[in-house]
Amino acid sequence: MSGPAEPTRASRPVRTPSLRWRIVGAVALLLVVTNVVVGAVTVVAYREYLVGRLDAELATAAGRTPGGRDGERPSGPPPGSDGTSSARPDPDNTFIGAPGQAADTVVAIFRDGDAVLAGYTDDEGRQHSLTAAQRRQLATVAADGEPVTVTLGSLGSYRAQAVGDDGDVFVTALPLGDLDAGIVRLVVVVGSVTLLALVVATWALTLTVRRSLRPLERVASVASSVTDLDLERGDPDIAARVAPADLVVNREVGQVGSALNRLLGHVARALTVRRDAERGMRTFVADASHELRTPIATVRAYAELSRTTDDIDDLHRNVDRIGREARRMGDLVEELLLLARLDATALAAGPDPVREVVDLTATVVEATVDARATAPGHRWTLQLADDHPVAVSGDPGQLRRVVTNLLSNARTHTPEGTTVVVSIQQVALQQDSLQHDSGGGPLVRLVVANDGPPIDADVLPTLFDRFTRGSASRTREHGTSGLGLAIVRAVVEAHGGTVRVVSEPGRTAFTVELPVRPPS
Repeated sequence: MSGPAEPTRASRPVRTPSLRWRIVGAVALLLVVTNVVVGAVTVVAYREYLVGRLDAELATAAGRTPGGRDGERPSGPPPGSDGTSSARPDPDNTFIGAPGQAADTVVAIFRDGDAVLAGYTDDEGRQHSLTAAQRRQLATVAADGEPVTVTLGSLGSYRAQAVGDDGDVFVTALPLGDLDAGIVRLVVVVGSVTLLALVVATWALTLTVRRSLRPLERVASVASSVTDLDLERGDPDIAARVAPADLVVNREVGQVGSALNRLLGHVARALTVRRDAERGMRTFVADASHELRTPIATVRAYAELSRTTDDIDDLHRNVDRIGREARRMGDLVEELLLLARLDATALAAGPDPVREVVDLTATVVEATVDARATAPGHRWTLQLADDHPVAVSGDPGQLRRVVTNLLSNARTHTPEGTTVVVSIQQVALQQDSLQHDSGGGPLVRLVVANDGPPIDADVLPTLFDRFTRGSASRTREHGTSGLGLAIVRAVVEAHGGTVRVVSEPGRTAFTVELPVRPPS
């Protein structure tokens, strides 16, 4: 039985250098290339300068050689032509040691291609003759007066110049040894300085990059700390944030840190929304189950009771009660479906709401007339605009549901004898008005006010939430579901408007503001 397969080389993650070392390496390489180029150009230029100076000295030395010390050309073979050296200057060969000539200056005279004289004087004043090979090398120098570089065997490299005079060729050569040694020393100095500068620059750059990337490392640490949180539980308490000091250390780190802080803020808000949605969904399901369980239990009880009785009157009463509970369940289901459709529209997941011109004044009048017939014990008062009917663009069925729910709420939660005032008018958008999506256009304001008992202060913040009830005893008495005001808010917000309530002893007012033309 074979064991687990080992990861192949291709599947293993490739470790790349860190950003810090990539920056240091790139800058160090740039420094090396720059210093090498600068050093090479400096050495070449300096050598050309020294060679130019040597050529000038060569021209001066060549002017001293013709004619010798006495101004006469030497004749005959030079002493020491067999390669031996003389311990003292030879008067017949003073041409080799002409006055002013530097040590190791090579001079030679060629007549008809043969070397008449060829030698040099060392720094101790001794004269030396050149070997046959060295003479042949000098014989190759063109007599055009242009300096050239030649190699004279053991003597090394020389800078030679040849000039012709009545068939004779006079050759003068100066050694390049000191010049080359100076160039070597210059190369060593430039190389040493370059190496030292590279070490110092790399050390300083490493410290600088490390200090510059330290805020970025803290940003990465903040991001890593978020991964340790248990976000599956929807915990919105994400306290990790990039410190303000790191946001201003430099622009790049500030951009990354600010983006991370905004991202964490969005995540925290999203988790809060999800937590609240889950909590609301659990509450919604529990309340809906509770609301449906009561009528279902009632229907089941009366159905079982009907099976055990033969009294026709009892059967009729049982059927009537079953019918009422069935209608109650149907109304609850319809309200839940309406809220679901409004939620889908708000999330842009459902079809666009119906948009047509709705005479809201006529809708308010009809709903108020119906309320008078349903609750004659209340005093219903209408306050309408005098000039013209008020119209908005929206869904007529949903807008009628808003008006009827507000009137039903006033009827249900206030005792008989309460005065309910319904007013509607068109107003201009005021600076102190609530925020709307109307774009600054006119608003329709619908107010349903009553002088009944005030709403409990602890209920006001959640009054428009689903299954929120103001009075449990009156809710049970009238069989309300606690969804009426939630539907009002959902419909009004779907039409780009707002709804609010103000309750105090002697006056409770629900105010709905709708834009005349809500956003499409």
